[in-house]
Amino acid sequence: MSGTARYWRDWSESQLASYQGDQGSSNHCAKYAAASALNLLYETSADGGELVSVIGDRLLKGTGRYTILGNDNGSLVFQAANLLRMLARLNGVNPRIRCRRIDRNGLFSSLKEDKTLALVSLTYWQGSARWVGGHVMIPAAYDPDHINQTGFSTPWGFLSSWGSEDELYWMTENDFQRTWGQLSIYNTVTVNRPED
Repeated sequence: MSGTARYWRDWSESQLASYQGDQGSSNHCAKYAAASALNLLYETSADGGELVSVIGDRLLKGTGRYTILGNDNGSLVFQAANLLRMLARLNGVNPRIRCRRIDRNGLFSSLKEDKTLALVSLTYWQGSARWVGGHVMIPAAYDPDHINQTGFSTPWGFLSSWGSEDELYWMTENDFQRTWGQLSIYNTVTVNRPED
């Protein structure tokens, strides 16, 4: 992988971070990531809360097609793709959306494409009960020179729906590789805006 910093569309960190939603203490990260992706690619005003409402009104609260089990739980990779498709229809846009399994070089290459974004699924064990947790985010930067406040190299920067409006969520290479796409056939949803 190249040692050169790459920010999507060569935007600044604060410009990218301004597209992050805020899921609060909910499990709606895939819904907010879908909204961020459409807003970045199409300049829509999509909101993850819109998907929360629409899914909440569906039979079984979206279980199976859009969520793991009910609207208050998270979404697997293929379900995140379905959420993106629904939100795209609601906002009158028609991106190409695919579930894929790609490696870090493919992810790095996607940062060079100004009409393509990726949504990645991270999986981890949480709490003493060892429940499986997860989070869906959008890789927005790779900067080998980025150092966090504690002095660790954190080259991967993500749009995350954890509430920041001016900073990306940065991860170490090891933490990202250890959690990306675990327990899943697919590890990424790619979203492409076709040429108009």
